[in-house]
Amino acid sequence: MSDTGYCTLEDLRRALQDAELPGDIQQDKQLAVDAITAQTEPLEKSLKRHWYAPAGASILDEAGQIDIPTGPKSRDDEEDIPTSSAFVVDDEGPAPKTSQGSYSKIELARRDADSISKLLVRTEDGSYEDWTTEYEGGLWPDALGDDYYFRVNNGGWSRLYLDTTNLLADGEDNEYVLDSFANAVYVEWSYGHEGIPQNVRRAVAFRAASDFVDEAAVQIPENARVRSVESLADEFERKANKLLEVYQ
Repeated sequence: MSDTGYCTLEDLRRALQDAELPGDIQQDKQLAVDAITAQTEPLEKSLKRHWYAPAGASILDEAGQIDIPTGPKSRDDEEDIPTSSAFVVDDEGPAPKTSQGSYSKIELARRDADSISKLLVRTEDGSYEDWTTEYEGGLWPDALGDDYYFRVNNGGWSRLYLDTTNLLADGEDNEYVLDSFANAVYVEWSYGHEGIPQNVRRAVAFRAASDFVDEAAVQIPENARVRSVESLADEFERKANKLLEVYQ
C-alpha cells in the first residue's frame, strides 16, 4: 500500500496540539501514517484535483514516512464529443455541440490539466488518429485557432476543445464523417497543481486527526477544550471542511 499523502506526520502532530492534545504519535506511528494516506486519494477524487511539491519545497524536508507527491499524475480517458439534438445533419443524427466558433468542448475529469501526450479521435473507418501528431494544438491562448487546445480556468477546471471542422466530409457542407460521437475520443494527459497549499496540508491533517483519535483511543487531558473522542473527531472534520471550502 502506498504511503502517499498531502501532509506530514508533523502536520498531524500540530493538528492534535491545536486541540490541546499532546501530539505524541510515536507509539502509534503506523496508525498516523495510515490516517494521513487514507485521506489523500478521497480528497483528490472529491475535489478532482491533485497537488504536488516541487523540488526544494519545505514540505519535503519533514516528509519522513509519508511519500509527498513530487509531480503531476496521468490519466487515460474515454470521452464523448458533446452533441446537441437541436442541430441535425441531413436528418441523420445530431451534430457536435460547438462553442467558441467551430470548437466542441469536452470537460476533463480532473482540474489543472498540465499537458496532453496523446489525443486519439475516431475516423470514418472506425480507426483512430492521433491529433497530437497529425494536427496542431496545445495550451490556450497560444493554441487558440489551432485544431485543438486545452484551457484551465481560474478554478483549475480543465476543458479540451476540438475544431469539429476536421470532422466534416470533404466537399460536403455540414456532413460529418462520424455516425456516432459517443466514445469518439481517447485522451492521455497529465494534471496537477504545483505546490501543496497550507490549507490543503492542514485540512488533510485535521481529517487524519479525526480518524487517528478514534483508532488510537487518544487519552484526552482533563484541561482539553473538547472532552469526548466523538466530539473531538467532529471538530477536526469541521475544521477540515472549512479549509477546503475555497476548492468547492
